[in-house]
Amino acid sequence: MAKRRRKKRIKLTSILALCLLLWLGYTFGKGFVIHHRLKQKIAQLNNEIQAFELRNAEIRREIERHSSYEYIERVAREELGLVKPGEMRFIISESKDE
Repeated sequence: MAKRRRKKRIKLTSILALCLLLWLGYTFGKGFVIHHRLKQKIAQLNNEIQAFELRNAEIRREIERHSSYEYIERVAREELGLVKPGEMRFIISESKDE
Protein backbone atom coordinates (compact mmCIF):
# COMPACT_ATOMS: atom_id res chain seq x y z
CA MET A 1 0.00 0.00 0.00
CA ALA A 2 2.88 2.37 0.75
CA LYS A 3 4.35 1.65 -2.70
CA ARG A 4 1.08 2.59 -4.32
CA ARG A 5 0.93 5.91 -2.48
CA ARG A 6 4.52 6.59 -3.39
CA LYS A 7 3.79 5.88 -7.08
CA LYS A 8 0.73 8.15 -6.95
CA ARG A 9 2.80 10.93 -5.34
CA ILE A 10 5.55 10.52 -7.91
CA LYS A 11 2.97 10.55 -10.70
CA LEU A 12 1.21 13.60 -9.23
CA THR A 13 4.54 15.38 -8.70
CA SER A 14 5.58 14.57 -12.27
CA ILE A 15 2.29 15.87 -13.63
CA LEU A 16 2.57 19.07 -11.57
CA ALA A 17 6.19 19.57 -12.64
CA LEU A 18 5.22 19.01 -16.27
CA CYS A 19 2.35 21.50 -15.93
CA LEU A 20 4.69 24.02 -14.34
CA LEU A 21 7.24 23.55 -17.13
CA LEU A 22 4.56 23.93 -19.80
CA TRP A 23 3.22 27.08 -18.14
CA LEU A 24 6.72 28.55 -17.84
CA GLY A 25 7.48 27.67 -21.45
CA TYR A 26 4.23 29.25 -22.62
CA THR A 27 4.79 32.40 -20.54
CA PHE A 28 8.38 32.92 -21.68
CA GLY A 29 7.56 31.99 -25.27
CA LYS A 30 4.72 34.48 -25.34
CA GLY A 31 7.02 37.15 -23.88
CA PHE A 32 9.66 36.37 -26.48
CA VAL A 33 7.13 36.70 -29.32
CA ILE A 34 5.87 40.02 -27.96
CA HIS A 35 9.46 41.25 -27.55
CA HIS A 36 10.30 40.22 -31.13
CA ARG A 37 7.20 41.99 -32.53
CA LEU A 38 8.01 45.14 -30.58
CA LYS A 39 11.59 45.14 -31.91
CA GLN A 40 10.22 44.86 -35.44
CA LYS A 41 7.78 47.71 -34.83
CA ILE A 42 10.59 49.88 -33.40
CA ALA A 43 12.73 49.18 -36.47
CA GLN A 44 9.81 50.07 -38.75
CA LEU A 45 9.14 53.30 -36.86
CA ASN A 46 12.84 54.21 -36.96
CA ASN A 47 12.78 53.76 -40.74
CA GLU A 48 9.70 55.99 -40.97
CA ILE A 49 11.38 58.62 -38.78
CA GLN A 50 14.43 58.57 -41.02
CA ALA A 51 12.25 58.98 -44.12
CA PHE A 52 10.39 61.90 -42.52
CA GLU A 53 13.67 63.54 -41.51
CA LEU A 54 14.95 63.30 -45.09
CA ARG A 55 11.69 64.73 -46.43
CA ASN A 56 11.82 67.48 -43.81
CA ALA A 57 15.37 68.43 -44.86
CA GLU A 58 14.27 68.46 -48.50
CA ILE A 59 11.35 70.76 -47.69
CA ARG A 60 13.62 73.07 -45.69
CA ARG A 61 16.00 73.34 -48.67
CA GLU A 62 13.05 74.11 -50.94
CA ILE A 63 11.79 76.80 -48.54
CA GLU A 64 15.26 78.30 -48.40
CA ARG A 65 15.51 78.30 -52.19
CA HIS A 66 12.06 79.88 -52.58
CA SER A 67 12.94 82.52 -49.99
CA SER A 68 15.96 83.76 -51.91
CA TYR A 69 15.80 87.18 -53.53
CA GLU A 70 16.79 85.74 -56.92
CA TYR A 71 13.94 83.23 -56.95
CA ILE A 72 11.36 85.82 -55.88
CA GLU A 73 12.56 88.23 -58.56
CA ARG A 74 12.49 85.55 -61.25
CA VAL A 75 8.93 84.53 -60.37
CA ALA A 76 7.83 88.18 -60.24
CA ARG A 77 9.29 88.87 -63.69
CA GLU A 78 8.50 85.62 -65.53
CA GLU A 79 5.23 84.48 -64.03
CA LEU A 80 3.66 87.73 -62.79
CA GLY A 81 5.01 90.06 -65.48
CA LEU A 82 6.27 92.63 -62.99
CA VAL A 83 9.09 95.07 -63.69
CA LYS A 84 11.38 97.18 -61.53
CA PRO A 85 10.74 100.93 -61.27
CA GLY A 86 12.15 102.66 -64.33
CA GLU A 87 11.99 99.52 -66.52
CA MET A 88 9.59 99.03 -69.39
CA ARG A 89 7.95 95.77 -70.32
CA PHE A 90 7.55 94.90 -73.97
CA ILE A 91 4.98 92.40 -75.09
CA ILE A 92 5.52 91.00 -78.55
CA SER A 93 2.33 89.77 -80.11
CA GLU A 94 1.91 87.71 -83.19
CA SER A 95 0.17 89.21 -86.18
CA LYS A 96 -3.27 87.95 -87.05
CA ASP A 97 -2.15 86.88 -90.54
CA GLU A 98 0.11 84.13 -89.23
